[in-house]
Amino acid sequence: MARPKCKVPERRYHISGQSRVTIDGRDFYLGKHDSPESIARYAVLVSIYQKHGLKLPDDFDLRSTDECAAMILAQSSPAVVQQPNGVFTVSHVTAIYREHVKTKYPHSEQDRQRCDRLCEILEEHYADIPVEEFGPVKLAEVRELLVKHGLRKSPDEKRGKSRKTSRKYVNRLTRAVIAIFNHGVSKELVRVEKVAQLRTLEPLKYGQTEAVENDDVMPVNIDDVRKTAKHLSPIIKAMLRVQIATGMRPKEIFSMRPCDIDRSGVVWLYSPASHKTKHKGKKRVIPIVGDARDAITDYLNRETDAYLFSPAEAMAWMRSVSTANRKTPAKYGNRVGTNRVTNPKRQPSGQYTAQSYRQAIQRAAKTAGVSHWHPYQLRHLTATVVRAALGGTEGAQALMGHSTALMTDHYAMKSIEAATRAANAAPKL
Repeated sequence: MARPKCKVPERRYHISGQSRVTIDGRDFYLGKHDSPESIARYAVLVSIYQKHGLKLPDDFDLRSTDECAAMILAQSSPAVVQQPNGVFTVSHVTAIYREHVKTKYPHSEQDRQRCDRLCEILEEHYADIPVEEFGPVKLAEVRELLVKHGLRKSPDEKRGKSRKTSRKYVNRLTRAVIAIFNHGVSKELVRVEKVAQLRTLEPLKYGQTEAVENDDVMPVNIDDVRKTAKHLSPIIKAMLRVQIATGMRPKEIFSMRPCDIDRSGVVWLYSPASHKTKHKGKKRVIPIVGDARDAITDYLNRETDAYLFSPAEAMAWMRSVSTANRKTPAKYGNRVGTNRVTNPKRQPSGQYTAQSYRQAIQRAAKTAGVSHWHPYQLRHLTATVVRAALGGTEGAQALMGHSTALMTDHYAMKSIEAATRAANAAPKL
């Protein structure tokens, strides 16, 4: 089976200093790499490629893109968009946004993939439609596609049908689609009135859509965590101890390195090299004390830029346990290690991911016979306990790294004892 053509060929850096893209086996040099001119020429080229069924006309000449590219770069009035010779389509807007995403989310592959997929959906259904014709009605059509299929490219074969996306996530994706057109305003491809028009589409309300409603995330039962921990490797167990003691996000735990921890003072301070709000210029400093400090001490004796928690070490531990629990005497059967694949296709990664961390916990929870739970419930547990212990949100907000107390309220379930005391103090009729 032939490999399907790429809908958006990648723009690459060439040693000559130019941007280069390969289409139909031909290399096109677009100008100085990452210059506005090369990006504009790339957007026009991809639009022509998609418009002609993922191929270029036989007599195509790159110079034919110069006029439209110049219009994209022109510092003129929004009325230019409506000129018949230079009507900007949705594919122009998405092509420019794809380039923007690479610099907006340089360290977040998940965010880049989400934005790329939204661009693909727009290109699949509205690529050749002029921007001026894409209004709230068509945005509602895109939203309906997201309700039914989410960001998946095909139905979920394992379940036999597509899984519906939650209402809140659909609203978030819809806002992201509007952001694509909002970026087009800064490049003078879209009128600011068009974005204001798209924003008139009201978000999906509770009970008024087929989109599913996700349950609120509740703190996990600490007894379930303790039972689960008995079936985890020492490495995953140490990660649990750190997360419970600090309320860190899972990614902040995966990224811990000796060089990121200041151990010069009485209190160790961990400053993640990358965190959720770093792009907003905010700093994240997490105190490492008590059980969290004890949990990481044994993992600090390594290269300063190496991750504390290694999947390869966890795999080695599992193999050693398997060997120790072997029932067949050593002098019978296969020798230890002889039936392992020499070069397996899937090697242990150098760093844990949200998926591998979650899967390890859920497998152990199933073995322990406790209710299903996931790592983010530990963050909710820490926020709830800290808030109840300190009698307010300030300490929990600082520990969680939240920008607002409202977000801390979302994470910290209000104490039942506090509500009971308030009820007892209420006036009587």
